[in-house]
Amino acid sequence: MICIVALFVFAVLGLFSAKYRILAKEAFKCTFLKLTFKPCDTQLDQRIKSKLTSKLLPRAPALAKFIYKNFDLLSTVFTLIFFASTAYSAYSLFNLVTLGTCDPNGVCVITTIAGLCSLELEKYIAIAIVVVFVVAVAYLLMKKRKNGE
Repeated sequence: MICIVALFVFAVLGLFSAKYRILAKEAFKCTFLKLTFKPCDTQLDQRIKSKLTSKLLPRAPALAKFIYKNFDLLSTVFTLIFFASTAYSAYSLFNLVTLGTCDPNGVCVITTIAGLCSLELEKYIAIAIVVVFVVAVAYLLMKKRKNGE
């Protein structure tokens, strides 16, 4: 399960560092195998488990032992939390762009920041984030296309 979250994390980190591109490829392979109900042969989850517990061992041996024994359960819980958070963030971003508020049924507190109400400011920030994401994806696709030719 941790491979699924690692895919998203390493894919984003891979945009900035070549070191994480290798891990993103491993996470993609592992995720594909998990989605086809096959065991992951990259041992990525074991390396993450070992690295995490080795970092915790000198400071909190009991916590390291707990995490080592329950790593599969914890990775499943964190994967579910990751997807729930991503879904709610997408829902909030959609509401912010279309309705002007993150929660259409909630109470909106409007404050003035540089002449803009916070809802307008949040809307512009949300639009800027979407634009940056689209530009980054377009750049990567063009770069990949250029290298492939």
